[in-house]
Amino acid sequence: MLDPEQPLYVYELKGGVPPAFFDLEGLLGVWPEADYTYLFFTSPAEATLQSFFREHPEFSLTHHYQLPYGHWQQLAAREPLTIDCFKIITRKQTVKLLPGEILLHIDPGVIFGSGLHPTTRGCLRALSLLYSEVRPAEVLDLGTGTGILAIAAAKLGAERVEALDLNPMAISTAAANCERNEVKDIVHLIKGDARDHLPEVELLCVNIHFDFLETFFRGPALCYYRWAIISGFLKEKLPEVQELLPSCAVVKAPPLEEKGWMTLILEIDAGKH
Repeated sequence: MLDPEQPLYVYELKGGVPPAFFDLEGLLGVWPEADYTYLFFTSPAEATLQSFFREHPEFSLTHHYQLPYGHWQQLAAREPLTIDCFKIITRKQTVKLLPGEILLHIDPGVIFGSGLHPTTRGCLRALSLLYSEVRPAEVLDLGTGTGILAIAAAKLGAERVEALDLNPMAISTAAANCERNEVKDIVHLIKGDARDHLPEVELLCVNIHFDFLETFFRGPALCYYRWAIISGFLKEKLPEVQELLPSCAVVKAPPLEEKGWMTLILEIDAGKH
């Protein structure tokens, strides 16, 4: 876990396909995102990248910036962070749990999912609410990031969780977090595109941007599940999302709102598909 005051140097590259292995001094991690590749360093890397660009002219530097690591992750000033039945820590420490509370030890590295973003909070609240009523045994977490939702589902009682992400750095970060939370035998990590890997399980968790949701809802995939937790969109998009939902999906509880971001719990009736 990096110190929140540790300087983080982020370089945005456009073009090309990221190499399978980056041999760059001081490189902390690589984050591919659509047509861009983000490189994270613990020290300035302009000179190092000049050598890289000479070997890979298909890439160009479009932007770079420096910020404290804590600003990148928006780490909590005080830990543990409590969200319903979950207590979240980012550093190993002794935490006193009340009956029914669940500890999540999540080292986010430079991956999204420390538990502070409103969509992550909404999904954790939704998981807590859903598992208080039913207990889905099999779960699929699309866009797992740090693995926080997959780990939470496993600790709530899921027997098998498939966690998928396109970002290889997310997979390695999630794997370390699964080990840290002792759920590596329950959570199975998959590197791949969410549009290509849709096994039929009881509960689907999707915390991905609105553009993905818009495409996803237009297909039949949602009706393959028994329940779904959906997040990644602002309140202003809620009417549009509800309009896009297929007839098989019914909003099970009032939408959960966290700082203008929405989360839905859906009950799926496959017979209406």
